Amino acid sequence: MANATELIEQHQSRLPIRDQVDTNGFLAAARAGEVRPEQLRRFVAGEFLTQDAEMSKYGNLILRHRHEVPAAVFAHLAVLFTAQRRLLADMAAADVGLDPEQLRAADQPPAVQAFSLNETWVGVHAGPAEAALAVHTDFQLFAPVATELVDALGKLSDVPGSVVTYLENYAEEPAVLRERLVEVVEHGLAGGEPEKWLTRSAENVPELLTDYWRYVTG
Repeated sequence: MANATELIEQHQSRLPIRDQVDTNGFLAAARAGEVRPEQLRRFVAGEFLTQDAEMSKYGNLILRHRHEVPAAVFAHLAVLFTAQRRLLADMAAADVGLDPEQLRAADQPPAVQAFSLNETWVGVHAGPAEAALAVHTDFQLFAPVATELVDALGKLSDVPGSVVTYLENYAEEPAVLRERLVEVVEHGLAGGEPEKWLTRSAENVPELLTDYWRYVTG
């Protein structure tokens, strides 16, 4: 069987982590102290809308892969994403001038819809190793941006604290995923997941995130 650690490390070495930070227009605006209210609203709305797909994705993954090795990781992530959605609904949406009840029925902008469709596909079709590696990739690329945004937005008096707190919760990859990723990938490979499919969903993430941040920046 293929070495899971080596496969993960090879994939990580190809990730455009620095590019996600350096080309992020929303982060550039934050660093310059020029974040506009509509950018904050697009960010909160985009996060709120993608959470629909995130929550259903983890529910599907737990149902489809009920073995304790992957299910424990997916269940932990489901709690994290649901808590983040609650933070948006209870505080951040109103703090930027949005109604969470209206957001629940809102149309998804193209970049948000594309990201949501990818998450939905993972929940319905991906094996546990493919799914876990896709989530890992998302955090590898999103967390460094979130960390920089926490620092930059936290210095701006007109940015609600709830938005900064939301980003703080994504500023580091969850320990359960970081510590158990190899185990989940090994489990998937041992169960017959094709090695060639391991990064299939993960490879979509960089472009999807780039388009998402362009939507937020406007």
